[in-house]
Amino acid sequence: MLTELVHRASVHDARDSSVHFVCGGLSACVATLAVHPVDVLRTRFAAQGEPRVYKTLRDAVATMYRTEGPLVFYKGLTPTLIAIFPYAGFQFSFYNSLKHMYEWVTPAEGRKNENLKNLLCGSGAGVISKTLTYPLDLFKKRLQVGGFEQARVTFGQVRSYQGLLDCARQVLREEGVPGFFKGLSPSLLKAALSTGFVFFWYEFFCNLFHHMKKADSEP
Repeated sequence: MLTELVHRASVHDARDSSVHFVCGGLSACVATLAVHPVDVLRTRFAAQGEPRVYKTLRDAVATMYRTEGPLVFYKGLTPTLIAIFPYAGFQFSFYNSLKHMYEWVTPAEGRKNENLKNLLCGSGAGVISKTLTYPLDLFKKRLQVGGFEQARVTFGQVRSYQGLLDCARQVLREEGVPGFFKGLSPSLLKAALSTGFVFFWYEFFCNLFHHMKKADSEP
């Protein structure tokens, strides 16, 4: 929708990578505001040890609201928004650039397989984007489990943070620069698969609906 608005306004070329970056980033921020509470719940469930603090989703919502207030569902929102804008922006931008690069390096007879191109370029865009923005994703998850220390005592040392900058300082001081990239490998695998398939199916259904619409319009 945002790309279409840019195209109609004729301010910039809607095919430009910078347009894809900004439109993709803004779209992701709007979506994040809507679904962030679910992301917090997911992180809490994944982070709790034994015995479990939350038995069910309903129990988690009620307990978190009662003990920490309604703002608990938006813990880690600031680093999430800071991270998601460039992450999604880079995804759309690199996807667009990688498709042009793919067409440039692939022989003409090899360009017929559009599905393979979309899958490979989507996976590449996901890996690059996740690598560039991973530290912010790490800060987000650590802030989301703040105030949840009693459920993680079995995991060893439990750290608490006062905010985004404090989290970054503590990680750098106690874990060094490699601490910013803990868990990167499985995240890259997930990003490659999820982003690749997102763009694969997005392009697939767009083409499918385009052909259906074209067929309906023909006499």
